[in-house]
Amino acid sequence: MTDTPLIALIINTADQPEYLSRVLRAVDGQTTPASEVLLADDGSGAETRKIFQNWSDGKSFITKHVWQNKEGFRRARILNQAIAQAQSEYMVFLDGDTIPHPKFIEDHWGLSRKRSFVQGHRALIKQQAASWFGLHSFARDRRAALWQGQIEGWKHAFRWPAPLVRRRGDLRGIRGCNLAIWREDLVQVNGYNEAFVGWGREDSELAVRLLNADIHRRDVRGWALCYHMWHPPAHRGEVEVNDKLLAEAIAAGARRCDLGLDQHLRIATGHAE
Repeated sequence: MTDTPLIALIINTADQPEYLSRVLRAVDGQTTPASEVLLADDGSGAETRKIFQNWSDGKSFITKHVWQNKEGFRRARILNQAIAQAQSEYMVFLDGDTIPHPKFIEDHWGLSRKRSFVQGHRALIKQQAASWFGLHSFARDRRAALWQGQIEGWKHAFRWPAPLVRRRGDLRGIRGCNLAIWREDLVQVNGYNEAFVGWGREDSELAVRLLNADIHRRDVRGWALCYHMWHPPAHRGEVEVNDKLLAEAIAAGARRCDLGLDQHLRIATGHAE
């Protein structure tokens, strides 16, 4: 894709202000800036709001803080709200504890193809380096983390001269922390399924519906890199329920969900019932 991009970077966060500040710092260093940056905030407190407001001041592109009350883990719902408020044609998703490579946005746009979504991958920053990774120059921090043995998944740590892109129809490696989807395709499948409450499987279930709707998975290695910083594991008490929802979508050959993006689109366009 070579035309001027209209790209929304949607960053999901939930009370990780220190990590978010470093992610936003890396957004400033992108070789290709996004047209808009939306923070999909699942109930964070005042510190997160202040960090995003201070970062947003003076930006030449659109910024929006999309927030909802904290009522458990409702990632699917806040992402739908952000998608509904975005104005761009292409959505790039990033988690608020994951530092993007300087060419993250540039790569995602270069990899984009109509009727396809792009699944990127991540390197893992271990606990010791997570205390400082992202505070200095990208090259310096990556080099230090490698020397100290603080990067896991080193094959995803370096950008390759050319990406390895494969068309895949499975769910292995589906993660919303490094994902890019055309807005029109999200509208077609009704976005994220808000029946998913609690950690896990909402990204995989979205991928099921995209694939069933003949929207292809482009799995990429070597480009669109990001670096996920260590944090204590999330509570996973609802994962069995979410596993059941995922299995039901697979068995039904689902192409849309009932509780999804359309309700927020009506609100965003002033057509609330």
